[in-house]
Amino acid sequence: MIIAAKDPPAPLLELCLASFSSLTNAHRLQLVIIQSGSFPEISKDSFARFGDVQVINVLPEGVYSAYNAGIRAATGTYLLFFGVDDIALPGMDFIIDQLDAATEQYHLFAAACYMQSVGVAEPSLRRSSLIFRNWCHQGIFYLRSYMLDHPYQTEYRVQADHKMNIDIVSNRALRFGVSKELVAYFSAGGVSSLRPDLRFRSDFPTLIAQAYGRHYGFLVKVKQLLIDALLGDPEHRFRARLRR
Repeated sequence: MIIAAKDPPAPLLELCLASFSSLTNAHRLQLVIIQSGSFPEISKDSFARFGDVQVINVLPEGVYSAYNAGIRAATGTYLLFFGVDDIALPGMDFIIDQLDAATEQYHLFAAACYMQSVGVAEPSLRRSSLIFRNWCHQGIFYLRSYMLDHPYQTEYRVQADHKMNIDIVSNRALRFGVSKELVAYFSAGGVSSLRPDLRFRSDFPTLIAQAYGRHYGFLVKVKQLLIDALLGDPEHRFRARLRR
């Protein structure tokens, strides 16, 4: 499990760690905290039940750069990525056991999450579903050996995980699975909820065309043009939203 933490408030970090340490499988988890800035004083008990704990200091170069550092530091079969304001739910134990018992490894295994202000968000067995909506990052287990060779693309500041999911799920040579089991609570107050990824939006039609075919890429571009005709230039309206 990899947690990215930039100047984390102690209560939030304690709550996130407590949600994992309360799991039956906590002793099997490796906790890797990638942090920049100041690190709060927290109870030693917060780390006691984990199988292994590492705290790594990095420069503040974005959340995906931090996650890539965690990928290099981790040693387990699967990787799970969290922010300090997210919480593991009891269903996490069920998925950990399911993955451990699987006869074949998944490149990606996605479970359901409860997203603040949205409700329950479930992944889909339809490979094309990622054209319409990304899956909740906190519910996705990635195969570490794959991610070592395919790290997050840090030019996408908010939606590099969407790009990762498209790359894996659209590739029929790779194996993915889904579950309706609730494994995490996603807090809507983080960077990904507040800052649009304009670079990703610009590249999205091309990414979809490459992954699913040119006709899908064309439809995505047409949809974007229609939205922009109704709502105005995306850079102007998104940057205005950031100033609020």
